[in-house]
Amino acid sequence: MQRIGTFIAGAIGLLLWAYLVVQAGEHFREDPVDYNIEDLDVPDPSELDLPEVGAAAEEAIEPAPQTEARRRVRAIEPKAFGSPAFTDTGDLERVAARAPLSEVETKTKPKVVLLHRPVSVSAGIVAFGADQRVRLADIIETPTERRCVASDGTSWPCGAMARTQQRVFLRNRSLACETSATAWQGEIRTRCWVGVQDVASWLAKYGWAEAEPGSALVALTEEARLARRGLFGDPVR
Repeated sequence: MQRIGTFIAGAIGLLLWAYLVVQAGEHFREDPVDYNIEDLDVPDPSELDLPEVGAAAEEAIEPAPQTEARRRVRAIEPKAFGSPAFTDTGDLERVAARAPLSEVETKTKPKVVLLHRPVSVSAGIVAFGADQRVRLADIIETPTERRCVASDGTSWPCGAMARTQQRVFLRNRSLACETSATAWQGEIRTRCWVGVQDVASWLAKYGWAEAEPGSALVALTEEARLARRGLFGDPVR
């Protein structure tokens, strides 16, 4: 019974508290003010301390500060293109481009021709017929009479062997050489290929011809020397 009494007292307290909150809200609510235009007190203009109308005309009106005129761009070269925002040029006109200050060198791609029935004269020299010879660029010819020293101290005909190795490599296949024509007389110096293989690079790589000083094939000659290939090794059996 004591618990029921406590519950009923609490509920009555909550209801009483809610009623008081509602009454307080109604008390503090402000009703809108109803204004009457006739009750407004309009002041007399004579009682206000206002300046006379003619006083402003008698006083000197200060002129507005003058902004500095926009600076014009001075054309260093009168015939050169200038900004249209600062010059009265009218409509723009496209003119021809100036000539280059120096002559432009145009490199012509070398012509490659196919030469048939090559004959190995020596390692580094190939002949085509009786009066046409090609000396391969970037390498030094290995004479057929050159002799080399083997690892056991004996001498062997490395020049003749170098010519034989070049002949085996070419196998009577046609060479693609950089030259302007297929017909010439005498000896020319150029580069030649068998398929995609550069003949001079092949000779330098396997040590059958030495690269010229300063050429791009010097590294191949040094590689063959360290590996003791071709002229720098023992006879090929």
